[in-house]
Amino acid sequence: MSGSVERRVQRPRPSQRAASVSIAMRRSHRAEQEGGQVHSHATGMNTGLRVLSYLIAGVALYGGLGWLADHLLGTAFWLPLGIVLGAGFATYTIIRRFGRVDDPTPSPPRTTTEEGSPTAMSGEVLR
Repeated sequence: MSGSVERRVQRPRPSQRAASVSIAMRRSHRAEQEGGQVHSHATGMNTGLRVLSYLIAGVALYGGLGWLADHLLGTAFWLPLGIVLGAGFATYTIIRRFGRVDDPTPSPPRTTTEEGSPTAMSGEVLR
């Protein structure tokens, strides 16, 4: 291959990726403790990892309880039922804990009409 330039892109190893995630989480935690601003990437990563851990823990916990029930009772339906219930409960917990969305756009200010009734900027009467 004369005349062509080969360039190798060196990808980080899995251990380097884990280290970078750990560093980002430590920086985020330190900034939260100090009351400073947290970088949005680190905050998003923390939230994503928490959601993932809830899903894994729910499936593992209820799946384990289902396996134990199957083992003790000699049945075969508690394990799949436990896995499905664990995923369902984990999803419910995630929605309850992380479900609120902060609206980045402020709502239009309220104004009043000549009659004194509050209205939005579009002229609709608020109730």
